[in-house]
Amino acid sequence: TIALLLESWAGRQLVLQLGSLLRSADGDGGPLLLDLLQRRGSSTVVSLLKEAPTSHLELDLDALSALGFRLRSQLEQQKTLLKQLNTLRLMPLPVFSSTRRAVRHQQRRLEVDHREAPLALDLWWPTGGAPPKRWLLMSHGLGGSTAQMEWLASALAARGWPVMAVQHPGSDEEAVRGLLEGRQTLPGLETLPARLLDLQAAQAAVSDSRISFGSHGSPQRMVLMGHSLGALASMLWAGAAVEPGLAQRCASNLQQIPVLDSSFLLQCQLTELSLPALEPPAGLDAVVVLNSFGSLLWGEQGLGSIAVPVLSIGGSMDLITPPLNEQVRPFHQLQHAGSRLALVEGGSHFSAVGLRRDQALMRLGSDLVGEDPRLVQQALVELHVRFLDSLDEGETPPSGVQSVAGVRTYVLDAAMAEPLLP
Repeated sequence: TIALLLESWAGRQLVLQLGSLLRSADGDGGPLLLDLLQRRGSSTVVSLLKEAPTSHLELDLDALSALGFRLRSQLEQQKTLLKQLNTLRLMPLPVFSSTRRAVRHQQRRLEVDHREAPLALDLWWPTGGAPPKRWLLMSHGLGGSTAQMEWLASALAARGWPVMAVQHPGSDEEAVRGLLEGRQTLPGLETLPARLLDLQAAQAAVSDSRISFGSHGSPQRMVLMGHSLGALASMLWAGAAVEPGLAQRCASNLQQIPVLDSSFLLQCQLTELSLPALEPPAGLDAVVVLNSFGSLLWGEQGLGSIAVPVLSIGGSMDLITPPLNEQVRPFHQLQHAGSRLALVEGGSHFSAVGLRRDQALMRLGSDLVGEDPRLVQQALVELHVRFLDSLDEGETPPSGVQSVAGVRTYVLDAAMAEPLLP
C-alpha cells in the first residue's frame, strides 16, 4: 500500500511534507524519507531510519509544535466564523413545505468514447405531476458513489426534479477499495479530465433524448450538482477558470504540511495536468456545490466567469475543505446576484455522504463527522429545495437562517457574506 501511495502525486507530496519534520546533516529530511520509503516500502520505522545514509537524524520539535499550533488555529478560525455568523442580523426562513411524489429509480449504462467500459448512471424521477422545467446532473466526491448520494437524489426527485447521478470510475468508492487492498494507487486530480468528459457525455445523452426520465422525457434545462471533487468538476465545466500563477501559489502554500487545508494537495496537482477543452453545458441554469474547493485554482477572480447563480454549501466543522478558505473567500468572486453561500452549523465534509451508522467512518466521533449526518441531510434537502424552487418560480433565492431538525443553516447573499472576509 505504501508503494502504491508513493506512485501518486499527492502521496509523494505528503511524504515530503511529513519528512520536513526530520532534520539530517543535509537539512530537510523530506527527500530522504521519500527515498527510503521508495527503496524499502513497508519497513518498520526503526528499520527504515537505520537505512538512512546519515549519522545524525533528529525530530524538529519546533516544527512539530508549530504544526499543532496551526491546527489549533484552524479550529479557532472556524469557531470565530460561527460567532460572526451568529452576530449577523438574519431573518429566520419559514419552514418550506412541498408536495412529495412517488419516485422511480433506474440504472443505465452509457457508452462513451473516453472510457473502455460504459458509464454507470443512476436515474430518479417523480411519477405524475407537471412536466419539470429542468433536470439535475449530480457528481459524487473523491471515493464516493451514486449510492452515497441517493439520499439527496431521491429526495429531490420526490419534490419534482429528475436527477441523474454519474459513477466516475477511477475516483469512486471502488478505487479507494482498490488502494486499501493494494490493487491501485491513491486516486487524485489526474481523474478530473475523465470526470469532466463523463459529465459532458451524460448531458449530451439527455439533450439528444438517448436517455429520458420516464414520461417526463428529457428536459432541456439543467442544474449541475457536485460534492467535493464533483463540486470542483461542476464549477470548472460551468465556466470557472484556473487563474494564471497557480504554480507560484502552490509553491507558497505547500511549504508546510497543509493541515489548514488538505485540499491544497489535490489542487496543486493541476500544475502537472491539462484539462480537456469542453463545450459549455447547454441549457445550464444554476450550479449547486457541497463542500467545494479550488481557492488556489481560482486565485482572485477565477469564478467571475460563471454566468449562472451558484449555491455554495459548506460546513462549520469541515477540516478537509475549510469553509473560510474554500467557500467564504471564493464566494465574493461570483457575479450573479442570485448566488448564495450557505454554512451549516455542525456540518462536516462527511455530512453529505450517505453512510450507515455501523460504517467505520461514522465511528470517528463528532469532532470529525460533526452533527449527526442524518440530521444535517434533512437540512440540506430543504436548502436545495428552497434554491431550486426559486429557480422554477423565477425569483431571487431567499437569505436568512434556516432551522431544520435542530440544524441551523446560514444562507447569505454577497452583502451578508462580506463581513466574514478577514
